[in-house]
Amino acid sequence: MKYDPTSLDGGLIRRSTVPANTVRATPRPAQFSLAANYDPELVPALADYPVDEVYGKFPTDGVSGGRPRYLATPLTEADLRRYIGLLDQHGIAFNYLLNGACFGNREWTRAGQKQVTALLAKLGEVGVRRVTVSTPFLLELVKRRFPEFKVRVGIYAQVDTPRRARFWEALGADAITLESFSINRNFRRLAAIRQAVRCDLQLIANHVCLLNCPLQTYHQNGFAHASDDTGTLFVDYCLLRCSRVRLTDPSQFIKAAWIRPEDIAAYEAMGYTTFKLLERGIPSAELLRRVKAYSEHRFDGNLAELLLSYGFKEPIRKESLWTLRHFWKPRQANPLRLKPLLDLARLQGMLSPLPECPIRVDARQVPENFLDGFRNRDCASIDCQACGYCERIAAQAVSISPEYRSEVLRKYADMEDTMATGGLWGV
Repeated sequence: MKYDPTSLDGGLIRRSTVPANTVRATPRPAQFSLAANYDPELVPALADYPVDEVYGKFPTDGVSGGRPRYLATPLTEADLRRYIGLLDQHGIAFNYLLNGACFGNREWTRAGQKQVTALLAKLGEVGVRRVTVSTPFLLELVKRRFPEFKVRVGIYAQVDTPRRARFWEALGADAITLESFSINRNFRRLAAIRQAVRCDLQLIANHVCLLNCPLQTYHQNGFAHASDDTGTLFVDYCLLRCSRVRLTDPSQFIKAAWIRPEDIAAYEAMGYTTFKLLERGIPSAELLRRVKAYSEHRFDGNLAELLLSYGFKEPIRKESLWTLRHFWKPRQANPLRLKPLLDLARLQGMLSPLPECPIRVDARQVPENFLDGFRNRDCASIDCQACGYCERIAAQAVSISPEYRSEVLRKYADMEDTMATGGLWGV
């Protein structure tokens, strides 16, 4: 199979490397991988934009994923079959996520092997032809037993160097999502990775994770174990901590390595033409807003509306008895001590709509030449306090409701205190 950057699947060649001096074909225009909320009414609207695929997974399937169970959108096998059929009518693929960073060693058991094999067979029956993994053995398993699947390596594999990219391509990866949290603005590294491999390389465009996040490994492993319905209480300590950091230091909203819609062309020129847009389960109007902005390479409003996974004017669909199902665990923790956590969820619009987003990142206050400030900087190697570039932009562009900030920070402090002292568990 020859490399064809204009084909729908990229014409991807596996087990190959590309010499540094290789001249590439002109890259295809940007395509987008969009988070699923399973709203059938959204699908026809997506057909007006270059949406190549939609990604998601069952709320629980026995195979670890990249989000805790309580964030899952209700979905049955029949729902997924109908949804994939509708996507297919509009030329959009579905990418099923098997992207947990850890499987609790279940992959080395007979029961675990049967479970993942049965799931992959079921996915094939409902029309899935693309999957995302984050562990090398699962990639090999899929390629050996289900060669009809195209396999993307997820961000939790932390591919951030040419050497790592070559490893996964040689293992059989058709596509790789790079470790966007850290290298989206490291242009020397991005160029080197793009030259090193032939497979499709994807960047996450609209995340707001802390730059070079020190919580990343802990967070993704916590998600992996919280993605199945084990009945165990999961408190997202990492989200609490990083959200508090952003409210305390608003410059973190600028330092996070998201990509502006206006800057997509700069990445296209480097050979990056596939971009992932977050977040799963959010209202259709918000997903469409994100697709439109990035497709048109332009957005003049509040960038927080493209970046955050909460704070919307419409409700996020959840299963019935959501709070009781996921947080009423009296044998594991004191439910009364969880009240600050639920208060935080309400304040941030995770449980109910908000009239407006309390956090604003004004796109008009971000300099037109924003990326130029990073082209000769290695942000991982310098002290932000000595640089000050993002701080200066944040002073103009970022504003947070004082009342919201004060109340949320107080709730964070209450929650962190009850966890650190053991009060949450009565120990």
